[in-house]
Amino acid sequence: MEKQITVVLLGAGNRADKYASLCFEFPEKLKVVGIVDPDPVRTKLMREKYEVPLENCFADVSEFVKREKFADAVINGTMDQLHVETSIPVLEMGYDLLLEKPFAVNEEEMNELCEVAKKYGSRVVIGHVLRYTDFYRAVKDHVLSGEIGKIISIEMCEHVSYHHMAVSYVRGKWRSEKLCFAPMLLAKSCHDMDIMLWMMNDTQPVSVASFGDDFQFGLERKPEGAGSRCMADCPYVDECIFSAKSNYLDATRWVHYVWRSLEGEGELSAERKAESLSTDNNYGRCVWDFERDGNVDHQTVIVNFANGATGSFSMVGGSAKPERNIHIVGTRGEIKGTFEDSKFVVRKMTPSVKIGYEEKLYDLKEGGDKIGMSGGHGGGDRGLTIDFVDYLNTGNISVSCATLEDSRISHHAVFCAEKARKSGSIVKL
Repeated sequence: MEKQITVVLLGAGNRADKYASLCFEFPEKLKVVGIVDPDPVRTKLMREKYEVPLENCFADVSEFVKREKFADAVINGTMDQLHVETSIPVLEMGYDLLLEKPFAVNEEEMNELCEVAKKYGSRVVIGHVLRYTDFYRAVKDHVLSGEIGKIISIEMCEHVSYHHMAVSYVRGKWRSEKLCFAPMLLAKSCHDMDIMLWMMNDTQPVSVASFGDDFQFGLERKPEGAGSRCMADCPYVDECIFSAKSNYLDATRWVHYVWRSLEGEGELSAERKAESLSTDNNYGRCVWDFERDGNVDHQTVIVNFANGATGSFSMVGGSAKPERNIHIVGTRGEIKGTFEDSKFVVRKMTPSVKIGYEEKLYDLKEGGDKIGMSGGHGGGDRGLTIDFVDYLNTGNISVSCATLEDSRISHHAVFCAEKARKSGSIVKL
């Protein structure tokens, strides 16, 4: 009989909250019984939302692990650079773990966490949520069916919209390795590298090459006469595509990032938001004034696999439309699709027909979704949490599940790709 899984939220931010919210839909599956976060405002918000007893709230992980184990698992949604140092004491206490990606920001930490998890026998699942979307799971099923034959090449790209690029990777905390300790390829696109290696998991990556740079940002590219704050002293406030006014007030994008500094003030008026952006809110600053520490706004990775197949992935930050595309070419056919459209086509080589192939379009929005396109990452957040709960209950690992050892392969590929980009060389894995 299925047991209700009890969890402690380690980091009371957006990611842990997204995963934990499954308990409102399926209270019989999941219950939040503890919170660990140094921010009293966030702790209070999450404590009230999940009805967590005050005695089960802790300011840091060292306080938490002084208590005897009182839950089944921990959902770790801390910042990237804190993942390993906060997860190790949790694993030592015997908790199973759902850990947000990237699970480590360098190879030393990656290896250390893997060794600790193996030593204590904990079940660790990494938050590679794209595996749980209808789109990528359906593509994976077609690959597994063998209908396109052996994969020769896989081409993938992620177009990060200009407003997402600006809010997260220019104005936000992921703009610099000095702040988040992770390059953009790791912080943003380890999702995509994981998908590539998941599709190719019958072989192993053996070498990588990579190229990328910062093409758009930096003080030297700042428009002449631009101010330091969009809404305080900039003449381009109504025409700049990165304007805080048009993106955060007129269009009200990215509210969980932009107004984080005002949490606890209750309902915010337009005047209060404008004041914040005009004075001390980081999201009101000019995008060209931020130090980006050599981070990139576009990058391409080429992967060579042990069986002779190849893969490529390109991340481009600054597109008009956010979009992820995938094109897999096999020895008997191909699969090509776009994640945001929830559509892909399967083409099979057919010599007997005039054009040489037959194709079928799969539209996953028709007739409803198994997991659903609603919710974070096209339903992937929800699907991951359900799978984690089921894994703890049954011990069975699903096709989509990214264990720590699975994720170690894609993380290692990312670290090697960054070495290749910075050195201008081909790096062996």
